[in-house]
Amino acid sequence: MKLIIRYFTIALSILGGTLGMRAESIVAEADSAYNSLAYSKALELYNEACDSLGASSDLYYNIGNTYYRLDDLGHAILWYERALQLDPTNSDAQANLDFVNGRITDKPVDDRSMISRGYDNITSAAHHDTWAWIAFAMFTLTVIAFVGYLVTNGVMIRKTCFFGGGILLLLTIVALSFALTGASRSSNHDRAIITSPAAQLSTAPRAASDADSQAFLLHEGTKVEIVDSVIPADTQAERWYEVKVAGNARAWINGKDIERI
Repeated sequence: MKLIIRYFTIALSILGGTLGMRAESIVAEADSAYNSLAYSKALELYNEACDSLGASSDLYYNIGNTYYRLDDLGHAILWYERALQLDPTNSDAQANLDFVNGRITDKPVDDRSMISRGYDNITSAAHHDTWAWIAFAMFTLTVIAFVGYLVTNGVMIRKTCFFGGGILLLLTIVALSFALTGASRSSNHDRAIITSPAAQLSTAPRAASDADSQAFLLHEGTKVEIVDSVIPADTQAERWYEVKVAGNARAWINGKDIERI
C-alpha cells in the first residue's frame, strides 16, 4: 500500500511539473505573439495560461495590455483592476490603469475623504499577507516586551518594556487592520467595470422606455459598485444590477453591460 501511495505521489509530481512547463510555454508563446503585434492570438494564449496557472497579477496585467492594444479600453481597465486586486503593489498595472483612465469618456472621480484615501494608500502599499506577517512580528515583540516587564527588576527597563509593549500592541492592531482590509478587498466582487461602449442606466430594473425612466448614460471603463441585483420575471435571461457611481448616484444597469472585477 505504501508503495502504491509513493508511486501515485511521484506520478502527481511529474504531472504537475509537466503542466507547469506547458503553462510557461503558453505564456512564452503569448509574449511572442504580443511582441509580433498578433494581439488577438496573444489574448487567446494568455487566457489559456490563466486556465492552467490560475489567478496571477502578472498575467492579468498582460491581458490588460493586450486589450488596450486591441483598443478595448473597458476590458483593459477591468484586467488592470483585477491585477491590482490580487497584488496592490503591482506598480506597472497601477501606472497603466491611471493612463487608460485618462482616456475614457467618464473620468474617475475620487469623492472619498482625505483620511479614507490615506488609509487605502497605506493598505495598498503592501500585500495583505505582508501586513499579516508584520502584525505577527509586532505581536511577537509585544509578548517579549511584556515578558521582559514581568521578569526584570530595573525600573527603567520595566518602564521601557511596559510602554514599548503598549506601542507595539497598538502597531499590531494597526497592521492587522491593514491585513484584514487588504484580504477583504482581494475577495470583494461588488465592484464592476462597464465593458459595453455605452450603457443607458434606468430608474428601474428594466430597459428605459421613455425619458422619465432614463437615469444617466455611462461609457466603457467606468467603475461602479454593485448594490443589488434582480432578474425581472419578464426577462429571465437578463439580470439587472443596481449600481452606485461616484457622487453616490444610483441606478439600474443591464448585466450584459458590466463585468465584475
